[in-house]
Amino acid sequence: MTQQKDATIKLLENFPIPAWIIDACQDIVYINPQMQELFGDLTGRKTSAIIDGSNHDALNQSAEEDAGSSEVVISDVPFRRLSSSVDFEEEGAFQVEFFEDISKEKLTSANMKKTLAKIKEETKIAQTIQKSILPINDTYWNTMAFNSLNISADDLGGDFYDLIKLNDDEYLIYIADVAGHGIRASLLTVFMRENIRVNAAFAHEGIGILLSKVVKDFCALELDYSMYVTMVLCKYTKSKRELSISNAGHNCFPLIIRDNGRIETMPIRGLPVSVIAEDSEYEEESVIMKPGDRLILFTDGIVEEVDSVTGKPLGAEGVRDLAVKYHEYDGGYLARKVMDVSNRYALISAKDDRSIVVIDFLS
Repeated sequence: MTQQKDATIKLLENFPIPAWIIDACQDIVYINPQMQELFGDLTGRKTSAIIDGSNHDALNQSAEEDAGSSEVVISDVPFRRLSSSVDFEEEGAFQVEFFEDISKEKLTSANMKKTLAKIKEETKIAQTIQKSILPINDTYWNTMAFNSLNISADDLGGDFYDLIKLNDDEYLIYIADVAGHGIRASLLTVFMRENIRVNAAFAHEGIGILLSKVVKDFCALELDYSMYVTMVLCKYTKSKRELSISNAGHNCFPLIIRDNGRIETMPIRGLPVSVIAEDSEYEEESVIMKPGDRLILFTDGIVEEVDSVTGKPLGAEGVRDLAVKYHEYDGGYLARKVMDVSNRYALISAKDDRSIVVIDFLS
C-alpha cells in the first residue's frame, strides 16, 4: 500500500460522514466505518450494484449541480455524492466518494412544494373572488354606461372600484387603491368594498361624511402606518344631474369630459384612508353632468409606468390627451386605448396595479 493511499484511508477512518474508495472499474476497494455501519461490508462489489440506478438518473438531472456532485439513492435513502479523483502512484487512479444523507432536505423540499402548491391554489381562488367583486361593463339603471379595465401587477392586486345604488335617484361611484399588492392588499380590498356598502347610507348626509365613517372603521382594524387606501368617491343625484366628489389622498384627480370634448380636472384633495386620518374631514365639490358628459377615474399605476425608450412616464397629461382625442368613442374604447398605451410603457414589468373607470351619463 502506498503512503498516499494509507494516509487517505487513515483520514477516512475518522471522517464524520460515509465514504468509500473505488477503482477505475467502479469496484469498491474500501469503505469507512460510517459507511459500513449503514450498509455493511461492501468491499469488492460494483457501485452499480449498490446505487439504485432507477433513481440515480432521475435525481442527477439538475443543471445546477457541481461537476463533482450528484444525487443518488442507496437502499431507498437519498444521498448527495461528492466525488474527487486521486492518484495512488503505481496503483493508478481512484475515486474517493463521500455520501451526505439528504433525507430531511428532500422531505423539507417536498413539504415546501406541497405548501407552495396549496398557496398557489388558494391564491387563484382569492384572485377569482377579487375579480368577481368588480362590476361588469354595462348600462346601469338607465342612468349611466359603465366601462372599466383592471390589470394587477401580481396575482392579487390592490385596485378596486364599485357602483352602488342608494335609491332610485342617488348612486355611488368610486375607485380606490390599496397601498401595495399581493395577499394583504387583496384582503383589504374586500374589507373596504364591503365596509363602503354597509355604510353607504351615510352618503345621504354627504360623501364626506361617508368617507369619515369608512376611515373610523379602517382605524378599528389597528393596522400599521404602511397600510392605507387612496380613493375618489362620487355621488350622482339623477334628479339634479349633480355629481358630488370627495378625494381621500388619491393623486389621480377625476377628469370630466364634456359632450363637446372640453376637459375639466377636479383637483380635490384629502388624506388617505389610514390611521393618521382618523379625525379628518373631507371636502365635497359638485358639478352638473349633462347627457353625453363623461367621468374618468383611474389609478396611479397607469400614469407612473415609464417608457423604456424615452424614460418618461405616461403621466396624467397623457391620460388627458387620450381622453380628449377619443371623446367621441364609447367609454369601453377609450378605456382600452388608455390601457394599451400604459401597456406599452410597462413592457418590461408593471410595477403597480392599473385600473380605469369611464362613466358616460345618459339622457
